[in-house]
Amino acid sequence: MATRNIDTLYNFYLYVCRKERGIFVTTSKFTANLDAAQMEVFEEYFKLYGVNQTIHDAIRPFRVYYQFTSDAAGFVTYPADYLHIVGTAFTVTGSTMNEITMPNEDEFVGAVNSQLRPVSNAEPVGRDTSTGFSIYPQSTQIGFFTYLRRPATPVWGGTQVGRVLTYNSGTSTQLEWSDSYINAVLATAFKFAGINMDEQGISQFADQFEKETE
Repeated sequence: MATRNIDTLYNFYLYVCRKERGIFVTTSKFTANLDAAQMEVFEEYFKLYGVNQTIHDAIRPFRVYYQFTSDAAGFVTYPADYLHIVGTAFTVTGSTMNEITMPNEDEFVGAVNSQLRPVSNAEPVGRDTSTGFSIYPQSTQIGFFTYLRRPATPVWGGTQVGRVLTYNSGTSTQLEWSDSYINAVLATAFKFAGINMDEQGISQFADQFEKETE
């Protein structure tokens, strides 16, 4: 398939939908399906994260190294695009990196009150929440962690006059997946249009699409 910008993907999606189901899909419905699909694919890859290089590479574009300064009570707020933390978080005291222990909920009180491993700046304990995490001891802390961010929401930008669509790359938001993984996203997006098609089927349709649109 030609350069896979959002317009090319839309035209291909529309082509398959017309061939397979005889339906028209608006640009807004297409991007909604595409976004839902990429989030589903993202979560499937995340479940297998670290299993092999292929899975690692699939979501590599969404890894973010994040440096933080907590508030005075040791609370760190997750960035707005945060989805999953990768590995663990660390605080920094001087030139020393201190791994933050994140106990399970039922083990948290015991970890904070432990006499065998007293909580300190060198032995911090964290408590995860839906919006961030608290670091104990509860004081201003600096540190870092790596997280997986949400993929950008795709947008087809352009104008429509009657049935004529004019694409504008400047107002569009492209998929951020590398080309090797776009077919996986498309395969899921087609399901939302009632079309079951694997990546091999997409490649075959793509060849046909190119021949008919040259």
